[in-house]
Amino acid sequence: GENKGTMQRMTNPGDRLSEEEIRRRRRRAKAERMRRKRRLRRILILGMILFLAAIIGIGVLIYRNTYTGVVNQGKRAEAGGNTTKAEDLYLRAIEKNGEKEDAYVSLAKLYHGRDQDDKADTLLQEAVNTYPDSTGVYRAAVEFYEDTEQTEKIAYIMSTCTNEQILTELKDYVAKIPEFSLDDDKVYDNVQELTLSSEDEGTIYYTLDGSEATTDSTEYKEPIQLNQEGETTVRAIFVNKKGIASVEVQKTYTIQFPVADAPAVSPTTGQYSEAVSVEIQVPDGYTAYYTLDGTEPSDQSIQYTGAFAVYEDTELNVVLIDGNGKKSEVTTRKYRFSS
Repeated sequence: GENKGTMQRMTNPGDRLSEEEIRRRRRRAKAERMRRKRRLRRILILGMILFLAAIIGIGVLIYRNTYTGVVNQGKRAEAGGNTTKAEDLYLRAIEKNGEKEDAYVSLAKLYHGRDQDDKADTLLQEAVNTYPDSTGVYRAAVEFYEDTEQTEKIAYIMSTCTNEQILTELKDYVAKIPEFSLDDDKVYDNVQELTLSSEDEGTIYYTLDGSEATTDSTEYKEPIQLNQEGETTVRAIFVNKKGIASVEVQKTYTIQFPVADAPAVSPTTGQYSEAVSVEIQVPDGYTAYYTLDGTEPSDQSIQYTGAFAVYEDTELNVVLIDGNGKKSEVTTRKYRFSS
């Protein structure tokens, strides 16, 4: 009772206000407190919204300045027909991160669309030279060349790669050069059989006439016979199952069939009083031919099959010819007979 009386005296000094007026004032005071609370809540909500907007704005600014943001701005600029702005944005993205593929692919395609394939080639070559261990850079190059049907350039790009992880990850794009069974540093003295092979699934094409090997060249199916004396140039490529060709391998083989010494012929030149029996030493792999009239012998001359008799003045010339038509030096014998 005492507390209540004190309260009434505070809100109703001198007991001048009626109970009704007191209640009314209390309701107004309560309503005012509620209005202030609602106003504070609105201010807080508005502050929160502004704060979130600022955060989002900063986030957008940050995103627009990230690698992906810059690439996407470039794509939008390109879609809007502003290729110059797009090029600048793609280059900016590459400056931000030179090991990601998106900007390279987009910029290379932009150059390709402008018929500037030389600029695309330079861009990608410099990229793999600068980042030889970046899968993204190599992937950008092979994807661009595959999309633009320039698969012959994939072999060159991949042939520069020494990173085993990249070679494994992009193995479908690797067309290894064909292996040659013969060493081209030595000179061969007989017919050779050359085998071309690849450890991967695909096809080998080759030429023997010095022309460039392409998919229109002879398909390798069996060992190549090198049976011509002199030099034979073999050029070959390997094409993997994805249709990507390797870089070309070129090897030149030299065959020099040995020349037999001039044949040994007996008896020696001289004067004889009676008929002589002439014998010629014929090494394995050779045939001897001779003339009796002083002319130079060939494979059209008389073939030596065994000892023969000479009983009148004769100039004998003898040559050895092997299975490849290789001739020895000529041996000459002059027989004179005294009556």
